[in-house]
Amino acid sequence: MKDLFEATGIESRTYASADAFLNSGDMHHVNCILADVRMPGTSGLDLLSAVVRDGGPPVCIMTSFADNRTEAAARSSGAAAFLEKPLSSKDLMEFVASAAKR
Repeated sequence: MKDLFEATGIESRTYASADAFLNSGDMHHVNCILADVRMPGTSGLDLLSAVVRDGGPPVCIMTSFADNRTEAAARSSGAAAFLEKPLSSKDLMEFVASAAKR
């Protein structure tokens, strides 16, 4: 994804984990967050809850393990988007563009 963003002129940052992001102080300095459901340590859904609770930017939840229950949990927790892997570049870029307009 980082290569895709760089090729289209979008600045992006990566973090080793959700915890690393939450501890970075960057939450209110980014336009959006892309998070996998399954990550080491804090899960993507738990990250989503923390971001929503703190009034952070829109979150796109991504997963290779999509099912109706997981998507419903993500959306009811405030996910701005839910994308199944393999990701569609078009869908990903639409989410990023819409987040940049907020």
